[in-house]
Amino acid sequence: MNARIEQIRQLLSELEVESSSRASQGDLGFSALELPLIIQEIVDDLQPILTAYDAAFYWFLFRHSIAKDGSPLIRVSNRSLRREVVKSSFTAAAENKISVGKVQDTLRALESIGAIRKESEPNRQGTLYRVLIPDEIEACRKFRAERMASESKLMFPPSEIDPARENRTRVFERDGYICHYCQKQLTRFTATLRHAKPVVEGGDDSVENLLTACVDCNMQEHKRELGDFLRED
Repeated sequence: MNARIEQIRQLLSELEVESSSRASQGDLGFSALELPLIIQEIVDDLQPILTAYDAAFYWFLFRHSIAKDGSPLIRVSNRSLRREVVKSSFTAAAENKISVGKVQDTLRALESIGAIRKESEPNRQGTLYRVLIPDEIEACRKFRAERMASESKLMFPPSEIDPARENRTRVFERDGYICHYCQKQLTRFTATLRHAKPVVEGGDDSVENLLTACVDCNMQEHKRELGDFLRED
């Protein structure tokens, strides 16, 4: 157990190094500033409902997909996962690999929780999976609600939770992570929210009034409104 916990800590350390490296290199396709928040949500809302093996596999998949380039998709094989994720503590064999059965059981467990989703049937390169983050996992949302209720004295009151942030994933999924204005394909890191009807004009933070937009279009739209305002003056 201690060895597996240390393995998870090692993965977290490597993620932190990769995040810092990305921040120093500028924007490489997604906002690195959002990565620490997602990692925090994984630690708070997903890891407590996973076994040690489940957590080790999830962190490996997360590290080589979302944390690597912003894409939630990763193709892996049972053989590669046997070799690269975690060593078994139940054998003294030289290679010390876990069994294929354990790999399959762990992947099925992550699928049942909703932490990963199979996107295609296996081929020679392996199986394509989509790695999901806590905002997209129903079990995590339920655990978060229970945790926040039990820690209400340490958390912001529900009235202070931003509804737009709560709805962001639903809006992005509805729009297919495509910018409403320029039709650019986005990721969960590059997508931003925009109000169809501005709040100052009576718009709200409902899903129906929120649109997916890239950063450039969102900024250009704000600049246009500011220019119109100045011309009207």
